[in-house]
Amino acid sequence: MVHAHNLYAKGPRDADPDWLAFYVPAELAGLESLCRADLGQHARAAGGAEQAVMLFADGHPRNRALYTADIALHHARTSAPDLDAAADAAHRALAYLPDVRSERLLRALRDIAGTLQPHHRTASVADYLDAHRATVPAA
Repeated sequence: MVHAHNLYAKGPRDADPDWLAFYVPAELAGLESLCRADLGQHARAAGGAEQAVMLFADGHPRNRALYTADIALHHARTSAPDLDAAADAAHRALAYLPDVRSERLLRALRDIAGTLQPHHRTASVADYLDAHRATVPAA
């Protein structure tokens, strides 16, 4: 990740492939958050995903929706889950439906529900699970 940030900081080069233009700062933050999650650094991953959502601003609703779903998962998967933060992010991700119709988003929302299900007695989680059942079609 340090190498990726260093190369990115140097700016575009003539030898860069055309597809590299896709990797705007928001995408770099989001991809780093996914790497951190893979390393089990869920708290840092949540912060990176929040940064990605913020950097995407009003554009790229599908990306914002997916990274918002990641935020929920990261908060739920820490060693001491922040269930209120996870449920809040889950509701924000759910709000992207029906404007963002993506199988990937639907899978992420189902993954959130499955991850939060063991905590169904927590009020914020129960509220999300109810909203999920009412909004997300069964797989």
